[in-house]
Amino acid sequence: MTTQNISVTLITQGEHKFYSGTMEIDIIAATCSTNPREDDPQTGFQRTLDEKRALSIAEYIKAGGTIPSSIILSAQPDSNLTYNSKNKTISFNDAHGSFLILDGQHRVYGFRKLMNEGVKYRVPVIIYNDLSPTQEARIFIDINTLQRPVPKELLLDIKRLAQRESSDERMLDELFTNFEVEPDSYLLNKLSRIDKKKGKLSKVTFYDSMKPLLKEFNISNTDRLYSIINSYFMAANDVAEAEQFDLSEVITKATLFKILVAHSRAVITMISDNNPEDIDKISEHKKYLRRSLPGSFQEISDSKTYLKSVEVLDRKLLRRNITI
Repeated sequence: MTTQNISVTLITQGEHKFYSGTMEIDIIAATCSTNPREDDPQTGFQRTLDEKRALSIAEYIKAGGTIPSSIILSAQPDSNLTYNSKNKTISFNDAHGSFLILDGQHRVYGFRKLMNEGVKYRVPVIIYNDLSPTQEARIFIDINTLQRPVPKELLLDIKRLAQRESSDERMLDELFTNFEVEPDSYLLNKLSRIDKKKGKLSKVTFYDSMKPLLKEFNISNTDRLYSIINSYFMAANDVAEAEQFDLSEVITKATLFKILVAHSRAVITMISDNNPEDIDKISEHKKYLRRSLPGSFQEISDSKTYLKSVEVLDRKLLRRNITI
């Protein structure tokens, strides 16, 4: 067993003191351990490790990625951690189990997968000392409940800025923007770009609903797709009005929106097969929606079964009344 020394800053926050510094990932991998609750139901509090996630972190590091957030550790008795106030360093035993991971177990697991690959990489660490098991569990809870995750909608919206946008995401963003700003948009003032808002359709719901259209149809022009889908919504609204149902009031319900968009695939396919020159005409969409939507609005508005509801609408669309 050897002793390691690292430079640190001693920080006091209320009743707690901890050390802030940096450490090589091979040292972290060699000295840190977890206590998954699955393995230790009495004192364990960590989730079970995800092998795939750890591998992706290892690959991210090898590709030149950066990990600026701190690994949060609790020094265990076997670490024999001591603080030298004069040199502003801590020393500890270089042994497995010297530290318990309070936050960052998958990052550490990823580091462990790089131990024999000669990767040199330093990351920030926060090290608590002399914590009781109860204090460790409380800090774990605080870390995982007080930090609010970044909304998925915001992450989607800044992907282009980060140059991490796929071709599908670029097209979906263009389509979202059309529905967001075009004066004739059926969804005007009904969309929320960067977070979830009551009475608005989030960007995540919009993407999840519209993405299958990109896969099913050969879309080269999002303006054209906007025109087709917007006409579809307008036609659905006309059919709803005839049924004395206020579609515009409930269109922002995520499940209803996904059902209607999914059903549009069958409608667009039928128009494309029969009258492709009229594919962006409200009247043409209405002709087919009069088969499927009457009598269905309240059901799809209350639906919790997305796939079943789409199947019912598609069957009604294909059913024809034949008189002999």
